[in-house]
Amino acid sequence: MAGTALVLVHGRSQQMPAAARRGRAEEVAFVAKKRQTWLAGLAKGLTLAGLSPIDTSAVYFPYYGNRLADAIAARERRGLPRPDLESGFEDGDDVVVERPPSADSLILDSALLLGFTPEREALPGVDAGEQAELDEAWLAYTEGGLGADLGSILRSRLLRSALQYLARKTGASQLVIERFLTDVAYYLDVLPIRTVVVDIVAGEIRRAAASHDKVVLVTHSLGTVVAYDVFDDLNGSVDVPLFVTAGCPLGLPAVQRNLRPAWKPAGKRPGPELKGAPVPWLNAFDVRDFVALVHPLANLYSGSLREERTLNPGDPHAIQDYLADPDVARPIGRALAGKRPW
Repeated sequence: MAGTALVLVHGRSQQMPAAARRGRAEEVAFVAKKRQTWLAGLAKGLTLAGLSPIDTSAVYFPYYGNRLADAIAARERRGLPRPDLESGFEDGDDVVVERPPSADSLILDSALLLGFTPEREALPGVDAGEQAELDEAWLAYTEGGLGADLGSILRSRLLRSALQYLARKTGASQLVIERFLTDVAYYLDVLPIRTVVVDIVAGEIRRAAASHDKVVLVTHSLGTVVAYDVFDDLNGSVDVPLFVTAGCPLGLPAVQRNLRPAWKPAGKRPGPELKGAPVPWLNAFDVRDFVALVHPLANLYSGSLREERTLNPGDPHAIQDYLADPDVARPIGRALAGKRPW
């Protein structure tokens, strides 16, 4: 079968409820509903853009939600620490010299990017002396990172204050923000988790490419980070006429530093390439989406990158709202029809 396939790469928190996990048939039905949510949003966006519907038989939806959630839960049941900047990059039971981001550093870096200081976000019950200690701890962090010896109590208070600030500035709950950034850190830090996820997504892309000439890659949330890694894994073996990221955290400094291939910060990080040529890249962001906190990405990445600011009516981070925007759907529809995306 020739033509162009569409591969949709989801993010975190897409696992099935435990009570629904009764067998393969239930998982297939669950994944089909997830896939349909994406396609419903895209269908609306294509209609608004004046384009024809797509061939849904050429749509692939690599599903890693259960595997990711189960791997993280298994580590936490074993009492293993959260991803930690000081511990090194885990490779099974071995530790190598790379220094991955910790969940704590992702939280604090995100707050810093929004202008956080402890004095702007006082915690209940903290007196003037304790506030001065928090301000001093924040200064130590901004100068030396989490390698600074803050002490467990100060670090805990600093994180609580940063999460409270992020929630107030973005409208997302503290729990959602912490869980998202923790899962991103798990993906980047724990090599077995990263390998499982990348293998699932890369395998489905290769399966799509085996039956089609080209593959359009549309990604969301943590899936944008996974897909960026997958380009390195594919090593130029698949023709991708368009790469779409929506609601993505690729602008966070700790994420940038830990993408594949390895990169030493000097100027902009290269965008994805295949066979030495930049892949056309569309990045969609809603300014209210806390995951897409750093935007536009063109300030940080080189290559054939275009940005599209959206105003998602239902949920700032919802993929169906991103895809329902005609300015996001139009390049996808054009690429699937064998035309230049713009």
